[in-house]
Amino acid sequence: MASRRDFIRTIMMGSGAVYLTSFGGCERPSSIKLIEPGTRIRTATPQFLRAHAYVRERKALGAPSRTLTADVIVVGAGLSGLTAAALLEKQGKHVMLVEAEYRTGGAAVSAKLAHGQVPVGSVYFVEKTEAVQSALEMAGVKAQLCPEDGYVFAGTDVVTDLWSDSGIRSVAKSKEDGEGMMRFRDSLIAMGDNVPSYPLPSVLPKDLQQYDVSAEQYVRGFNSPTLVRILDAYARSAMGGSLGDVNTFCLLNFYISEFGPSFDTPRYTFSGGTSALSTGLASVLHDVHVDMLAVRISQLAAGVVVDCVDVHGDVVRCQAGAVVIAAPKFQVPYLLSDSSSERSAACRSLSYSPFATLHVVSDKPLVKPDMYDTWHLNAKGYTDVINPNSVVGSTLDKNVSSLFVPITRGDRSLLQDDEKFAARANEVVAEFSQQLTVEQQASITDVYCWGWGHGLIIPSPGSHSGVAQTAAAADGRIVFANTDCDASPAIENAIENGAIAARKVLQLG
Repeated sequence: MASRRDFIRTIMMGSGAVYLTSFGGCERPSSIKLIEPGTRIRTATPQFLRAHAYVRERKALGAPSRTLTADVIVVGAGLSGLTAAALLEKQGKHVMLVEAEYRTGGAAVSAKLAHGQVPVGSVYFVEKTEAVQSALEMAGVKAQLCPEDGYVFAGTDVVTDLWSDSGIRSVAKSKEDGEGMMRFRDSLIAMGDNVPSYPLPSVLPKDLQQYDVSAEQYVRGFNSPTLVRILDAYARSAMGGSLGDVNTFCLLNFYISEFGPSFDTPRYTFSGGTSALSTGLASVLHDVHVDMLAVRISQLAAGVVVDCVDVHGDVVRCQAGAVVIAAPKFQVPYLLSDSSSERSAACRSLSYSPFATLHVVSDKPLVKPDMYDTWHLNAKGYTDVINPNSVVGSTLDKNVSSLFVPITRGDRSLLQDDEKFAARANEVVAEFSQQLTVEQQASITDVYCWGWGHGLIIPSPGSHSGVAQTAAAADGRIVFANTDCDASPAIENAIENGAIAARKVLQLG
């Protein structure tokens, strides 16, 4: 099996650009528009060959080479699985954590760039819930406040404090346009504690079902084209789909924390990204198995059996009294030996979006130094640019600009071909570079590209009214975690659902 953790083949382009890929025999696509000569482009994605072979295509399993036992098995080492495992260990359980990747963290992962850690997945959270506070304490980390955001509507001018009255007036195309933005802002703030919230109840009340519909119709009701433009970019970046793809429930829940410092809506991150939290949680665990793909999960009278395949292709049988499945729900019909037709249908109806982040390393700053997230609303290939250098405690010795690049579901295979992924990155960085000076362009030295084949659970219209709940319902000694228990991709949801899963396991005895 080809490993995707390292970049083992170098292709030198005639222009001076460098592609580092993990496949041999590639030729340069004719459509590539190369960025500044001398720039190095590196690609990385999760491992998928073993998963496709054993989970999706049902490759036959051999006899187990060994058997491992524990009190609880947690499948998946993202923030949800890490939280569940850490809480269960804290209660004295022997927890075995198995993870298909070569590292823990899920989307809370960083890459070593500019002699420091740069987040390539999830980047911030907004609510210090009891579960989040507990996770911070167990991990031994302290969150930092995120600096404010900026918005670029045309040219290179950056608008700050967008949602103040003066900010709205500065970008609105007409009086009606601005009034619509203000009505949206004021109506959302007026909801207060009545804003739709997570975790989802087992049955969504009727008064909340009205929000489990397309966000596009709701937003267009404010008669503000600028509002639609802003929120569509936000939905594609934060929720994996356009306004027509996501529900109003999640949009309102997420966006209430995006109005900025004038409205006392703080957001939090870590120096080095959210991997500081995931790494801290992993460090308190005692039985972690990475490069271990869970393939089949069977519930027996005496407990649960999880058959895994390790990086060498050996089958490892893991036995425990209970299991927490913290892997994405689209895998569940393949993993469970006896998944009900109702659960399988619910899991298959959930939607997941591919996603990429491109991390441009440069000698000169490419974005405003005091901005955390700059939204480029006139861009086509990307939505916004995170500035990890702006976070208190940053140790980066160069400038890093992290571009968030939504990818359509039809282009998911793009992330399974390193050269095609590098070509797409090249196009996006070329677009980003158009608004830079010649000196800034020449200062770019490195582009690190991270691709998520199934990166975001999309909070699709209808997903909150029984679909997510059916997919995540506990079954005997099998319980579920992950953000897709709520069909909503937030750090808080991951942690909360990990904590809920831990409590369910403890209730089993």
